[in-house]
Amino acid sequence: MSRLRLKIALAAGLAWSVANASAPLDPYRQEVATVLPGTDTGWGALAFDADRSWLFMARHDDGLTVFDVRTREVVANVAGTTGADSVVLLPRLDRAYVAGTDGTLTTVALSTLTLIRWEKIADARLNAIFHEPSTDRVYAVAGTAPRSSTLIALDPKTGRVIGRTVFDGGRMDRPATDGAGTIFAPLRDRHVLLKLEAAGLRIGQAWPLAPCEQPVAVHYDEASRRVFVGCRGTHPMFVALDPATGRVVAALPIGQGVGGLVFDRDNRLVITANGADASMTVIRQLGPDRYALVETIATRPKARVLALDPATHSLYSVTAGFTIAAPEPGKPAPAPTYHAGSFTVLAYARMHQMTERERHDLEDEHEH
Repeated sequence: MSRLRLKIALAAGLAWSVANASAPLDPYRQEVATVLPGTDTGWGALAFDADRSWLFMARHDDGLTVFDVRTREVVANVAGTTGADSVVLLPRLDRAYVAGTDGTLTTVALSTLTLIRWEKIADARLNAIFHEPSTDRVYAVAGTAPRSSTLIALDPKTGRVIGRTVFDGGRMDRPATDGAGTIFAPLRDRHVLLKLEAAGLRIGQAWPLAPCEQPVAVHYDEASRRVFVGCRGTHPMFVALDPATGRVVAALPIGQGVGGLVFDRDNRLVITANGADASMTVIRQLGPDRYALVETIATRPKARVLALDPATHSLYSVTAGFTIAAPEPGKPAPAPTYHAGSFTVLAYARMHQMTERERHDLEDEHEH
């Protein structure tokens, strides 16, 4: 398709979506909560395989768990993936790459969910991994060093390291791409968004995101040509940026502790998972620069990561029971201690999307 035809198609698609964005929607409700066996450690990011309706969950000491959202059963706990913190899926190459908390990269065959190879590629924690389409490279993010973050370029077929680029900023979270040669990388500690040229990782722009602080979750929408960012900080918020100028075109409040952000393109909905507030915030895009709060969904504490099924529009998050000890005088609260055997997959859907049995169970629960 020519560039002109692509622009016309995108414009037509956006016009149709915005025209339908005013249509009322049923509110989201918790559809089901499934408890899985597990240790007393935490978890990282989620990834969704839409073709098989499988949810990939990076669980630290429990490794990579694959969960079928239709049957609500575990497909596999992938051997050799202990320390999993993030995962990227490449179905066309029959590969999944798992980034580990100890700086290891694990290569998994998607067709068999078995280990292919394991390699330590960084001294720091790998806290994110993603695929950049225009260069066809996978990038692992070593983003927890004291003063710098590193993007580690990987061959998508083999997982071999082919380059490293260091950036000033001690906490880079998972970047987003526009699919056409630009990477948008959030630096949490510097409160900025980097606009990178994918081919050479040169910094094109470093945009301050005020009033946003601590950007942690980023998504690029091709139809409206906007970058969506979930921010923590004193006043947690969602912001939308024009990637041509870096201008913040909209800002709306969200819950505390955002860790995940997804975009439902069909319904033009931005959803953030806010783990500290035990909520999800739903925002509707009315136009490229116009956004409105739709609803706040009660979830559970620590449910901070998020995945979307683009076919059913269902949302998935995870959490676990935990205890936080009282802090010592003059010191911050310690990290939570998670309860073994309490890891839970949370599914949310609109009432009209639920099956008759699921609606009956939910209504029966509310009556009692």
